[in-house]
Amino acid sequence: MLGQLSGRVLLVDDEPLIRGLISGYLVAAGYVVRAAVDGLDAIGKLRAGAPDLIISDLNMPRMSGAEFLRVVRKRFPQIPVILISAAAADEMPEGLPADAYYHKNGSGLEPLLENASHLLRKPPLRTSPPHVDNKPVQARWDRDGHYILGCEDCLRVFSVSRTPSPGRDERCALCEHCGRVVQFFVADGDLPSPEQL
Repeated sequence: MLGQLSGRVLLVDDEPLIRGLISGYLVAAGYVVRAAVDGLDAIGKLRAGAPDLIISDLNMPRMSGAEFLRVVRKRFPQIPVILISAAAADEMPEGLPADAYYHKNGSGLEPLLENASHLLRKPPLRTSPPHVDNKPVQARWDRDGHYILGCEDCLRVFSVSRTPSPGRDERCALCEHCGRVVQFFVADGDLPSPEQL
């Protein structure tokens, strides 16, 4: 094992055996590890506090590693990311925002630990995270009795049933993808006309 400073790692993988193996290896090396089963679960873990490093699988249900990494790069650009996959490095889709790659079927976990140690000692220089506020988002009416909302946490779009209320009205809804409370408002111009009701 490498002599190393301890760091907080968020490990995201849907395979319990792999998750347990990598987590145990990292803990033995002095890291504090939180585990998530997919990208949406990881977003929930990020709400509790940002880690020093993220290690994420690529192929997962509900929210893939690629989609999760796009969220991380937008909301937490300063956190280094190691992408792990059973696919070979030359089979990876282009443009994945990872700082390092680890092949799951490779030769042991030592290369993963070396990448983690290196990224924690010398993290890539990136801008600090954008300020995330909890201002309400403007809802769009879809003309089928629903409002379309965008979640700032998972960057996904979802709809909620429209309830009649005149004028600018602030409301809230749970994101159907990640469970975040999304505050929203409906502007007068976005309200359906009486004949559309």
